[in-house]
Amino acid sequence: MKSEQITGVPHPQHGLTILIACYNASSIIEKTLDCLMKMHKVPDFPWEVLLVDNNSTDDTVTLAKKAWHGEMELRIVQEERQGTGYAKFRGMQEARYAYIGVVDQDNWVDEDWMQKAVFYLDQAPKAAAIFGKGTPVFESNKPVWFDRYQQNYAVGPQYPTNGPVLDFDSYFYAAGSILRKEAFDRLATSGFEPLLRSRAGTQLLSGEDTELQILLRLIGWDLHYQEDLHFRHYMPIDRLSPHYFKRFRKGLGTTSVYLSLYRSYQKQRINKSKPLSQSWRSLLHKSFLKMISDPAAIAANLFPQYTANFRVVKFWSHYGEFAERVRLSSGFEKTRNQLYRWLDSLLLSSDSDSLRGYNCEL
Repeated sequence: MKSEQITGVPHPQHGLTILIACYNASSIIEKTLDCLMKMHKVPDFPWEVLLVDNNSTDDTVTLAKKAWHGEMELRIVQEERQGTGYAKFRGMQEARYAYIGVVDQDNWVDEDWMQKAVFYLDQAPKAAAIFGKGTPVFESNKPVWFDRYQQNYAVGPQYPTNGPVLDFDSYFYAAGSILRKEAFDRLATSGFEPLLRSRAGTQLLSGEDTELQILLRLIGWDLHYQEDLHFRHYMPIDRLSPHYFKRFRKGLGTTSVYLSLYRSYQKQRINKSKPLSQSWRSLLHKSFLKMISDPAAIAANLFPQYTANFRVVKFWSHYGEFAERVRLSSGFEKTRNQLYRWLDSLLLSSDSDSLRGYNCEL
């Protein structure tokens, strides 16, 4: 997709905005910023760090200001809507430069991260984003089950090959990635607001990364992967407890209710047909049947030693999905209809070339 094909979208400045969405990050923000200051820079390439504070109740902002002594600016903005999805969205709107580096508050980028990120995006003009690989850094001993579920924690390999991602069912954790602001702006100026807000308060939700990736592909952009675009991801002990993991898997089930809408729409666009509009009751019934399909897993859920058993993990996800469908009630159908109307208008406003990956006829 060429920038001149898109009307009404201003051209961002040449350079890199490193976006950090923060919530109560006082214990780690100094280390994260220190790694950014130690990066090998790209000559004659302006950059900034944009910290989006999402209602922190600790001294994250104060510590960040004290810690930062880089040659470029540290900007701080506030996002009052709770959730990392909202915080990232605000940061992408506020980004000053054409490239946006997505660095979570507990990500420690390698010294060559900036050079590689900029180089890879420069070399791929049709790519909306380049995704990399995280390596865990544990505060305590690594749980025996961690490797099996490491991608839930935004670490580990994401794709078997480097370069363009040809599998349209593959999506990526966005930590440590670099995004083209032009691609995001195309969505934002078309009325995009994140449906998935991700972690908010006591809820351990996710999915805002996948939501954005589906939308970027729908309007014709590519996704790329480069394994050596590397960062370390800090794993505090409280995030590795059985209780946290159980809540996290429930959150993934909750998230799947909304991602299924996008994936259904995407699938039908590829197949040149209308999305199936199953009723809320029908979908609720299906979720219930999935949740009760494995009685042994339900019983094993009561015993901590089965925390990482794959059948128990599936039960937690199915439970989260069912509970969210109950909570939404028939409001689910309203949400779906509004989303699909917006998606239809988004694609109708796109040039036919922007849908090259889907071979759709509008």
